[in-house]
Amino acid sequence: MKISSALPIAAAAAALPLAPHAFAEAGGLADPKFEQKLDTLWDGAAKTFYSPKTNLFYTAPVDKMPSPEEIAEYKPLKKNGDPNYMGGGTGIEDCSMLCGIMLVGLCDKYELTGDAETAEWARRIARGLMLADTVHGDPGFVARGVSPSDGKSVYPETSRDQYTHNIHGLWTYFHSKIASDAEKAEIAKIFGEVAEKMKREIRPDTDPPYTYRLHRGVPDKRGVAKMHDVHPHEAARLGMIYAAAYDATKDKKYLNWYNSIYKDIAEGSAKFIGMGEPYYKHLVPAYSVAQMNASLQLARDVEPNAARKIQLSQIMDAISGFIDKYPVYRVSDKGVRDASEIMWGQMLAKGYKLSAARREILERNVMKVGPRDPYGIYMAFSAYWRARLDEARGK
Repeated sequence: MKISSALPIAAAAAALPLAPHAFAEAGGLADPKFEQKLDTLWDGAAKTFYSPKTNLFYTAPVDKMPSPEEIAEYKPLKKNGDPNYMGGGTGIEDCSMLCGIMLVGLCDKYELTGDAETAEWARRIARGLMLADTVHGDPGFVARGVSPSDGKSVYPETSRDQYTHNIHGLWTYFHSKIASDAEKAEIAKIFGEVAEKMKREIRPDTDPPYTYRLHRGVPDKRGVAKMHDVHPHEAARLGMIYAAAYDATKDKKYLNWYNSIYKDIAEGSAKFIGMGEPYYKHLVPAYSVAQMNASLQLARDVEPNAARKIQLSQIMDAISGFIDKYPVYRVSDKGVRDASEIMWGQMLAKGYKLSAARREILERNVMKVGPRDPYGIYMAFSAYWRARLDEARGK
């Protein structure tokens, strides 16, 4: 993992790591070959899929992206000729989601190693996520990504998936030893704007009901902006936004909003276990496992009520244990991205420990993922460093 610009070494060194090289002689995940492989993949991805103009990673080479003019016309058009409101297939469509998880991975790595280059990459990606939240001038709108060509053009459709990981990533960064006071203030402002947007727009009379407004008023044809009366794996998404806003701003208004829907969060999420197989098979892909537990983790950690905190923790533990056993989520049958995303989500539960078999799968995936698989690189990196941090914490 290399960075060409000068690094703020002194600032990074000021915060001592949790346990630098604590497992250097232990083998397993701490075997240097895994970190070396991930560093090589990161350096390659930074050359191909990263834009210093936006501080975002993409899923296609940055020199292959649509022009700002094409983005303004919602191109490339879909096969049926419809406008491509989300930028599907361009490489811009998942920046907030993926970079949010990557930012958590960087914060995990920094907590373990205290590495200055890791801290600088975290700062960069945090800036990229904040750019996606602000560059369009539409307060509370979280763009999927930003054009690496002009550093400002965005597609107008976004989803609760993008909101979930953008906010979860920035919230994790907010609580890291890397974030500056100025960055924390900017993040708090963004979280407040997102919460205000949701409170204002999530109503039964929207079309579809309970959906936030997309940028430029484009229609939500896919139902990806719905935040209330949702499936169990989506039940904590709105609550995590209010919780993040309260946590960052300390404005009790947001805590009141969170409290008003707590029952939906807890009871809705608990219903995840016991649904029929078609639900898991067709409605809850691997990335939804990660999003579900990310939203619950944020709510759990911010929750001021001790009994509720325990309740949310127990729900997460139960979900992660269920995922371990349910055939649809058998990670040995999944590709690198899906397996890594599932395990990363599971590890956010305090009572869940990655099994030896799953650790072996994670190790194999790190060694298997190639330089042309950005999704696999980003997710394997994040899952690996979460597993390493869990080991260091004695989990």
